[in-house]
Amino acid sequence: MTGKIANLNLNLARKGRHKFLLALSSILLLVFASAAHGAFFDTAGQTARPMGMGEVFLAQKGQGYFYNPAGLSSLEGRSLGISYGMLYPDVASDLMRSELSYVSPLGSGGLALGASVFSVDGASDMVFSGAYGRQFSDKLAIGANVKILRWATEGQSDAYNGGSDDDLSKVAFSLDLSASYGLGELFGLADFTTGLYVRDAIMPNISESGDDGGKLPIEVGIGLMGQRGDVTGEVDVAFVNGETIFRGGVETGITGSNLKVRGGLVYGSDFDEEAERTDFNVGLGYLFNSLVFDYAYNLPLVLKDSGGRHFVSFGVSF
Repeated sequence: MTGKIANLNLNLARKGRHKFLLALSSILLLVFASAAHGAFFDTAGQTARPMGMGEVFLAQKGQGYFYNPAGLSSLEGRSLGISYGMLYPDVASDLMRSELSYVSPLGSGGLALGASVFSVDGASDMVFSGAYGRQFSDKLAIGANVKILRWATEGQSDAYNGGSDDDLSKVAFSLDLSASYGLGELFGLADFTTGLYVRDAIMPNISESGDDGGKLPIEVGIGLMGQRGDVTGEVDVAFVNGETIFRGGVETGITGSNLKVRGGLVYGSDFDEEAERTDFNVGLGYLFNSLVFDYAYNLPLVLKDSGGRHFVSFGVSF
């Protein structure tokens, strides 16, 4: 990601020193907010439930369709969700992310529409998406998520000539794919599901100039999820841009209540640079009739003095 941002900044610099400084400062803030995830637009789809479980993808269903559109195939009803994320409050109080999503059964599967906005002081990235997941057999489900990506920075006053720099923006299109398969009795694992996802499969270009250095890398992940009673656990491994990322999470209900407790861990290592990352995640969920409330806290150790990231999600089924 560092190489891509550097490439983008060099292209912007050709349009003027002041415009470059504006874009550089805004983009660096955006990158800092998603530093533990390696790319622009990674904050999209980070609803509180999967975040509390270490960002595992198979457990993401309904409102968490961004990383697992195949999970839409098992929807039982319509729902509307809203999420809010407060990112690294001890460093920058105006780093925030908000999201709105709608999911509904459709035919032999499920449809989802969503919009996510990440903003900081005149800069923003936005994701608009439409996804569909379909059940092809008792065990196999496949889904796709089409995304419109847009980043923008506002022009600032130029102290040298009294004018203003131009606003900068870029729009790109992307595609995520996922599949899940219920192992059933195939290996005597009736309570287990395995899956695969491919994020940014067409490598969208987010550079304003269209330079190849602005292409987002493809991320591929595989996972195994097990469910027994009120307990769900999952382990994943993902590969992106030469990096290997391990994720694990668990969710369990509290006997006699509608409360859910969650925990997770993310560990990644760039084997070329030996740069390691470790994130700890905890979360809570509560269901009241058709209303659901979720909260998650994520602490990346590399940014342990930043205040971490707080996510709150509300949903209503109807």
